[in-house]
Amino acid sequence: MEILKSCDSCKARKVRCNGKLSRSYQCSRRKAHCHFSRRKIPQRRNVNSILTSPLSPGAGSSSVSQAVESPRQPLPELYVDRLLARARTAGALKNEKPFSVKGIGVVIGNASLTFFSDNRLLYLSSRLRNDRVKELVRRISTVIVTRLQHPEVVPSGSTGVVKENQKDVFTFTDRVEANANIKLYFEQIHPFYPFLDQKEFEEMAFSSDFPGRLAHNRAMYALYYAVVALGCQASAGGRFEPGKGRAWQFLRRAFAIFPDLLGLPDSLDVLQAMTAMAVFSLNISCLAIEHFILSEAARRAQNLGRSNLSGKARAGYHRAFWVLYTIEKITNFHFGRNSLFVDHNIVIPVPTVPDAIIGELDWFLTTARYARLLSKAMTSLFSIAGADDPKAYYLAIIDQCGKELEQWRMSIPADIRPGEPYRAHAIQGALLRLAALRIHLYYNSFKLSLCRATLHLAANTSNVVSQARQAESTRVMMETSRSVLELTAFIDVEPNTPLWIMAGIPVVALFILFDLVVTNPKHAGTATNLALLDMAGGHFSRIEYASGGSLPGSLIGEFAHIAREYVNTIRSEDNLNLPLDKQSPALPKSSLVHSSSLDRTESQVARENRISTTLNSPPNLEPAQVSDGLVFDDNVGLTLDDTLLFPINDRYFEMDDEIPIGTDIMDLFNSAMPGIDPFFNQMIGGDFQN
Repeated sequence: MEILKSCDSCKARKVRCNGKLSRSYQCSRRKAHCHFSRRKIPQRRNVNSILTSPLSPGAGSSSVSQAVESPRQPLPELYVDRLLARARTAGALKNEKPFSVKGIGVVIGNASLTFFSDNRLLYLSSRLRNDRVKELVRRISTVIVTRLQHPEVVPSGSTGVVKENQKDVFTFTDRVEANANIKLYFEQIHPFYPFLDQKEFEEMAFSSDFPGRLAHNRAMYALYYAVVALGCQASAGGRFEPGKGRAWQFLRRAFAIFPDLLGLPDSLDVLQAMTAMAVFSLNISCLAIEHFILSEAARRAQNLGRSNLSGKARAGYHRAFWVLYTIEKITNFHFGRNSLFVDHNIVIPVPTVPDAIIGELDWFLTTARYARLLSKAMTSLFSIAGADDPKAYYLAIIDQCGKELEQWRMSIPADIRPGEPYRAHAIQGALLRLAALRIHLYYNSFKLSLCRATLHLAANTSNVVSQARQAESTRVMMETSRSVLELTAFIDVEPNTPLWIMAGIPVVALFILFDLVVTNPKHAGTATNLALLDMAGGHFSRIEYASGGSLPGSLIGEFAHIAREYVNTIRSEDNLNLPLDKQSPALPKSSLVHSSSLDRTESQVARENRISTTLNSPPNLEPAQVSDGLVFDDNVGLTLDDTLLFPINDRYFEMDDEIPIGTDIMDLFNSAMPGIDPFFNQMIGGDFQN
């Protein structure tokens, strides 16, 4: 530290000091003790650490330079940062591919289990030694194309045409029916989506002057008819096809106002109207327009947070915000879409909603926490990492998500806790049974995503996921899929049941067990898996029956028949002592997992040649039939009959590659809505007259 220019004595007497260190002039003249103190540097946090830290001789300048040149970087590096930093430079990312874990898009997308790519069909043909799956998928593809390109003609005006004059539009000739639907809405729908104040809405809707007030408020008009439509749908007035049923007659009036809502400023009425339509869009009949309605509602929910709301309006906004947040996060996770809600900007408190407390379960808070857990996985696990070691990073994220999922599970009352057997007879009340069923399915859905992510990571890396970890993930995935298919017996096949509950999550579990059976026909659990596949086939046949044949769910049930016939064939051959399995009992893992360094074209050609040879050869299972993506469960030294394998058929996601060609089975549940376009179509663009 620096020595002061004046001695302590001169400084105290406030006289001039000549600064002579041996002894100042004034101290010599007075024969006084002379002492020079050092300057004290004020210690402020993280400011003077370089100045006050002790330095070794000759190292001061280099240390300071290093501290300045290498500042701490609290922001994580993303892959896009590397793209921008190295663009048009010698170090550009030419052949370096981003690594990502598959799993997002549990139901929809080319990484989902419902997507049958060419690679997957080739593998299944090689295992089954026939083209039955390929032929079935071709039939499903034909049905999908026919449904989407040549939709069934619906009655004029049923998809949103509102061309009546003002007198016809606002005639309340049957308010008794509308009021009954409103009451039913608050009994059956509102506890799961409590974005309205029941007392306030009913007082307004049941008042004698309500028709006159409604004629001058577009947002309230849309909200009213959306609520009536939801109640009507819950009372057997809904249909699986768009444009049909009594509920759709109410909903089309709300749709007619939707283009006008897009031009209105942000308000609570507009947000509540869009929230009601977003809730209706969760069912199968609105799948074609679900994304647009939900996206606009999410945008409005975040924009309204900047408004200065108070009192009941503020409380109503908080409820609507978190209902939309939960719906949007769960829907986009299963669709494999990025969420529009920016989590790090959310400061909206989670309100206490007594209407959403079912028994001892706080449904509102429980589902909001689950939605946040999915959001964490979407932004960290199922995204492109820029870390130096992304594979180890992903494994750590999988572990963290698993721990948080377990914490979420333990926060649920013990009598309905997921992970335990679902005992419908022991649960009191229809609402609590329905809430428990949905929680079980949501829990199992995310658990399947984490298991698949672990196996994809193992198939595309080496020495990251241990064989014991792979074995555990495969076992858990099988048990979780079994749990999902057991729950299908309790799912209500009704038009108001959300897509994910009725079809999405069950179809994923079905295809997991199908792959396990085809890959492990001699495993001890195959008989149980076949029985559950038959049960799932029955569930999807129920969907076809309930929809009057408009949703051909029985096509999905044919996968169960294919699996059972394959197992029966192998058992018959074993009884005849035919050498079905000639595979080496100790294949090294390196021969079973894709290597990212292999050339894509050569690998694909080689696989096709192997399969072509297999299909033209006698019915013996050769080593070449083992897929390049199989992951051994437990010890690789075990025989194939004693192991549990799960196929990973597609390469990991590569940004610059072409999108795989294939068929998504979930498109069976999609329906074309002729001309539905909120911006340009006249079908829902009816004039609103004041």
